[in-house]
Amino acid sequence: MLGLFGSPALREPEFISELRAVETEDRLRVKTAGLMEAAGLEIRDSNTPTEFAAAATVAIMRLVLTTADRDFDDLSFENRFVTGLFGFLMAHDLSRRTNADLGVVLGIAGLDLFSREEIDQIYTLGKSYRRLRQHRKIHLALRGVINDFLTHPDRETLGDLVGVYQLCLRDDG
Repeated sequence: MLGLFGSPALREPEFISELRAVETEDRLRVKTAGLMEAAGLEIRDSNTPTEFAAAATVAIMRLVLTTADRDFDDLSFENRFVTGLFGFLMAHDLSRRTNADLGVVLGIAGLDLFSREEIDQIYTLGKSYRRLRQHRKIHLALRGVINDFLTHPDRETLGDLVGVYQLCLRDDG
């Protein structure tokens, strides 16, 4: 395909994409280490960008739950679903940042968050995620909060992320 002014469009060599993914992984691990350690969590070691994106999605969602003083297993069906949607948004952003396979990331992260008996919820979440994207302003606002956290993970952006997450939860009382 021709680029601007008729010259061939240059494509980034694969090894450059790999280096960017590794740099993104290293940066996120370093920046979230203190937050994760304080919550007794860690991002599991991984061998590929896809494995990293899945492990980071689960670890960050567990960090959000811990910070919100919630236990995934104790959440109502509706709130588990909301948590899953936040996980989808997180996985989408992490996959984009690391050039990971989003479908695989969603599958792995979903299996880590939900029990084997709830596997059908992952498919339902996918449909709901597509519907959420149709509500452009809400989708962009949620993505913005997640992007802010992933770009500058600190107590303030974590607090913003947890605050928005809690606003989306239904009252269990």
